[in-house]
Amino acid sequence: MANADQEHIFVAPIQKIWIMRCVDVPPDVSATLRNAGAKDAKHPPVHGFIEGLPFKSTLVPGGAGRYRLHVHSRIWRKLKIDAGAEVEVTLMLDQAPRPAIVPKDLAAALAAKPRAQKTFNALTLPLRRQILWYLESAKHASTREKRVKLMVQRMLERAARQQKKKSKEKPTEKPRRKKSSAK
Repeated sequence: MANADQEHIFVAPIQKIWIMRCVDVPPDVSATLRNAGAKDAKHPPVHGFIEGLPFKSTLVPGGAGRYRLHVHSRIWRKLKIDAGAEVEVTLMLDQAPRPAIVPKDLAAALAAKPRAQKTFNALTLPLRRQILWYLESAKHASTREKRVKLMVQRMLERAARQQKKKSKEKPTEKPRRKKSSAK
C-alpha cells in the first residue's frame, strides 16, 4: 500500500470545463492515491498547494481511471492565470476529519423548526460546510442574523419541495369505470 502522507508533485495545464477550472491528475498519481487506502476512493479528500497557494479539496473522477482537481477561483484569480496556464501542484491525501460544526445561533434556529433541522442534517457534508462558510463570512452581526433566518427558511422550503416530490411519486389509483356496452 502506498504512503498516505506522500507528497505528489506534478505540473499540469489548467482546463476550463464549463465555468470550472481544473487540472487532470496524472495516471500514476491517481493510481497511487486510489491505492493509498482512502476511505472514499471515488472522491478522495486532498490538500496541498497550487503554485504555492494552499488548498483543500476533493478529487473527482476524470475518466480513464484518473482524477480531476478543481481549482477554486480564489486561487486562479489570485495567480492571475486562466485556462491553458501550466501550474505546479503539490497534492497529498487529507487524513484529517472534516466535520461541519454548526454554530450555536444556527443550531438554536434549526432546533426551533424540527423540519428545517431534519432537512439540514440530511444535506451532504460538503453542502453543509458551504452553508456554514456562507454564514461565517458575514462581517456584521445583523447580516449573520439575516443569513441564519434565511438558511432556516431555505431548509423549510427544501423540505416542502421534497414532500411535494414524494406526493407526486406516489400515483393515486383512480377507480376504473366500467365500459358500457351499447347494443
